[in-house]
Amino acid sequence: MTDEFLIQATGLTRQYKMGTATVEALAGIDLQVRAGEFIALMGPSGSGKSTILNIIGGLDRPTSGEIWVNGTELSKAGEKALVAHRRNRVAFIFQSFNLLPRLTALENVELPLVLASVNPRERWERSISALQQVGLTERLNHKPTELSGGEQQRVAIARALVANPMILLADEPTGNLDSARGAEIMGVLRNLNRNRGLTLLVVTHDPEVAGYADRTIRLRDGRILPSEAG
Repeated sequence: MTDEFLIQATGLTRQYKMGTATVEALAGIDLQVRAGEFIALMGPSGSGKSTILNIIGGLDRPTSGEIWVNGTELSKAGEKALVAHRRNRVAFIFQSFNLLPRLTALENVELPLVLASVNPRERWERSISALQQVGLTERLNHKPTELSGGEQQRVAIARALVANPMILLADEPTGNLDSARGAEIMGVLRNLNRNRGLTLLVVTHDPEVAGYADRTIRLRDGRILPSEAG
């Protein structure tokens, strides 16, 4: 790995067993991402987009190859190092908002800090700050059923931000939203990328969503199309 890149994958493969068949989700990926870049990953279903996110996020390991993130080689890292990576470096945003329905917006955002045993005053301050960054200071005490889809996704983004990650990994973040709410969410993500310097990787099928990115990488059959490498 070189210091030039925050994320660097070389010869990355991932195979899964499905009964007696072997499915090749990634078939030799080379990928480099600089700190602060906004990358869109596009391709048909089964092309390997979400698998890349899961490996970068430390939720999955490659079958072969290397994946370096901020100086840590994740394919060889022990479980303790992977837990620290997931807790301190990366955060996920999903198509489904995954909010707990009985908790308010503020309580949902605080939850990762509760689990990390952060003291109540600090977690309140950090959660309020995160909700301010996504424009939800007027909805702190509302539960998910009292929020629109776009507002729920903003809460999910704030929950991702509260741990101060360096990388945001978003898997179809506008998939459950109409075009207007989707544009609002992409505006929020782009502002976080620009203003906080967060490195952002977004999986999408939507060319309009990809249009917010600095660079689009297209995949097919577990491979990056040649013109998109690097």
